[in-house]
Amino acid sequence: MEFLGRVNKRKVYYVQIRNNSDWKSVIPKNDWVAFTIANKEDEELIPSVVKTCMDNNVSYTCSAGNLGHMTEQYFDEEISWRAVDFEMQTKKEFDYEFSPVTTAHKNFGEGFWFATTLARDDNFEIDKVVCIDFTKRKVKKYLIELIDKINNSWLPSDEEIEFPEYDN
Repeated sequence: MEFLGRVNKRKVYYVQIRNNSDWKSVIPKNDWVAFTIANKEDEELIPSVVKTCMDNNVSYTCSAGNLGHMTEQYFDEEISWRAVDFEMQTKKEFDYEFSPVTTAHKNFGEGFWFATTLARDDNFEIDKVVCIDFTKRKVKKYLIELIDKINNSWLPSDEEIEFPEYDN
């Protein structure tokens, strides 16, 4: 996991999962935002990444890329399965107040801005955003550029769809 910079008090990290077999062991263990970037060619990677994020107590997820909405649906489904499992094991009702909040963004810049500035959890102090890049073309340089822009009062465009700039 590579430190990219800060937005206010939040540290922003980057991990490219295709070239990093150890990525699962370096992500935070609790109270963090996952900003995921997945495209069509990354679809088979989504389920295992979602499970790993949930196992590591992610507090908020913001999903972008061509499969942003699908990634968010996987997170929602995993939350639901875990709630059912909890209820079956404990015979108590699951409290969704303590489950992660999920979002999906067609506008890449707006999604990253949201993840770094607004994503909150009333139960925990979130001070880390981990950008989990599924893509082959990578978006690290663009994320660094966006961090600089956000720190200089930039706001995302109002465009419904905005694609990231890829490194290659």
